Amino acid sequence: MRTPNTKCSICGKPLYRRPSEFKEGREFCCAECRSELYKRRQPSPNLKLGRQKGLIKKGHKNTLEEKQKRAKSVKLFYQKHSEVAQIRGLKIRGVNHYNWKGGISKLQLAIRTCAENLKWIKSVLKRDNYECQICKSTKNLEVHHKIGLAKLIKDYNIKTLDDARNCEALWNIDNGITLCKKCHYKIHGKKYED
Repeated sequence: MRTPNTKCSICGKPLYRRPSEFKEGREFCCAECRSELYKRRQPSPNLKLGRQKGLIKKGHKNTLEEKQKRAKSVKLFYQKHSEVAQIRGLKIRGVNHYNWKGGISKLQLAIRTCAENLKWIKSVLKRDNYECQICKSTKNLEVHHKIGLAKLIKDYNIKTLDDARNCEALWNIDNGITLCKKCHYKIHGKKYED
């Protein structure tokens, strides 16, 4: 153990601090008194000025109105400048994406999670009036491919996600039908349990 060279400024307990720390001209305290020391310290003049001007809001959380206002302005910006959204999308797609791991995800998963598939699902649901086409239920809805996704990929020789985006048969809403989870399980021959 090192020889103490200073004392805690609150309780007087002997402490060791590196010689370089003395140059900073700080107060020293033990771990037990640290919270008390922070309470005693005054905020810096820059922090006070920032709070007065409203630049730094301590503990500020955005309200629902602020979030909605920001979302609305961002949406309007991208509606007016659609080319910016397209360029931004290309910059973060594929190899350029920050989470790229060398193309290890399977093609079917990539197709099912892309934005075009979400649009296809929404358009099929809208066309079918948001109800199951077998039992007319409106709960736990899913969209079923009449011609399976794997068959479409094989028939149209789709090798990449860009090939899938350009294939019109993949995004044809006549190939989809809205079903509840229970009916969807029946079609695939599975047993449904609540």
